Amino acid sequence: MSVSVSSSMLKILKSFLLGQKDRDITPSEAEKIQKASYALNNAEIKKRFTPPYLSMLSGLDSLDKQLFEATVYYLTQIAIKKNKYQEDILKILQEKSTSKELNAEFKEYIKQNIQKISLKNNL
Repeated sequence: MSVSVSSSMLKILKSFLLGQKDRDITPSEAEKIQKASYALNNAEIKKRFTPPYLSMLSGLDSLDKQLFEATVYYLTQIAIKKNKYQEDILKILQEKSTSKELNAEFKEYIKQNIQKISLKNNL
């Protein structure tokens, strides 16, 4: 939703906010300013979208095998079903698979799941 504010409206808003009133604001001008402000505030909320998989990433640092594998599994399922997240999830899993702190069993599990995602992309 794009909001356009005319230059005259911007001058009125600026003078109102700075307290340098050249003239009083009419009720219709106040309504337009309020609508524009509301639209801008709501537009900011939409820009701050966080992908749902980001809240799961802490599970990749877990030493508990069940929690770690569940996290990798769900990240893989999200990547397979949601094309827009595939690249980011693959990048995260590949970085984690090269981590030196990770044991060999966990690395192998990540590599298997990376392969699943990659096979899905080839179809």
